[in-house]
Amino acid sequence: MENLVMSELISKNVIMMDLEVNNKDEVMCTLARSIEKDERLNGYNGFLKAVYDREATFPTSIGYGFAIPHGKSDYVKKSTIAFARLKNEICWSEDEMVRYVFMIAVPEKEAGDTHLKVLSQLSRSIMREEFRLSLKEAKTVDEIMRVLTF
Repeated sequence: MENLVMSELISKNVIMMDLEVNNKDEVMCTLARSIEKDERLNGYNGFLKAVYDREATFPTSIGYGFAIPHGKSDYVKKSTIAFARLKNEICWSEDEMVRYVFMIAVPEKEAGDTHLKVLSQLSRSIMREEFRLSLKEAKTVDEIMRVLTF
């Protein structure tokens, strides 16, 4: 499977550092709103419903303090990855605390291909300690952009 060009999926406008939230709902709404403000959605509520529907089937926390909530929807104009490094860990599921959240938004017509490639690339990266440490130690949005546009 070829790599996606991550720089086409993420922009500085959808990266948040040390975001202060109290729970999963707040971070998901904040990330979805950032994607909308970056003009990559044509329906905030419709996209967020797709994310919640997916989350209801199985929590998207994947270990190492990461979660990857995602939604495939006609409300997405352009495939996007938004990222938040949280100021404090939050409870994501019964047994999982999370501090790093990637939100993936994919148009329904790209659901199979793009969605699976993004999930695969992110999952492989998160397995690497160097990647996790770089996100933890980044001081600026530019540094995070450099880490994410691998």
